[in-house]
Amino acid sequence: MAPLRIGLFLGLAILQNAAPGFAQQPSLASLIPAAEVIVVAQVTETDYSRTASDGPMIARAKVLRSIKGRLRRDQTFGFTETAWAGPNYKASEVRILFLESTGANAWRIVSNLFAKADFLIEPDAIPQLTVSSLKSILEKFPALATRRVLVTKDMLR
Repeated sequence: MAPLRIGLFLGLAILQNAAPGFAQQPSLASLIPAAEVIVVAQVTETDYSRTASDGPMIARAKVLRSIKGRLRRDQTFGFTETAWAGPNYKASEVRILFLESTGANAWRIVSNLFAKADFLIEPDAIPQLTVSSLKSILEKFPALATRRVLVTKDMLR
């Protein structure tokens, strides 16, 4: 009986210490460890012909800056976004993309409820963006309430 009481006591102590973490709303910074690759990219083309009814949006983009992972500057790549995800990509937009691999050189936007926001960046902010500066910015945005993030040079100071 004593081991059971000790186990119960330890379990309650662990739950009590963990409770404050559960009470906090997650921030968009949770996308950083979830993504295999993070890039600033210019969308070059989009295909919504299969979206909503039967498949994902398909797009191509060119890397302007690699923040995390194996995609490199000037590399062109294709990616998909699930039909329910939400952002509306347009050719020529410059975006921060949080990507995960779906095979050999195949990418999709991270399968994460928090990836539904639009992540845009002003051109003069691109050279200053790093993983740590991105994390600092995204920690300020509640994940479930944010639909659009525009990263500016002033935010990186």
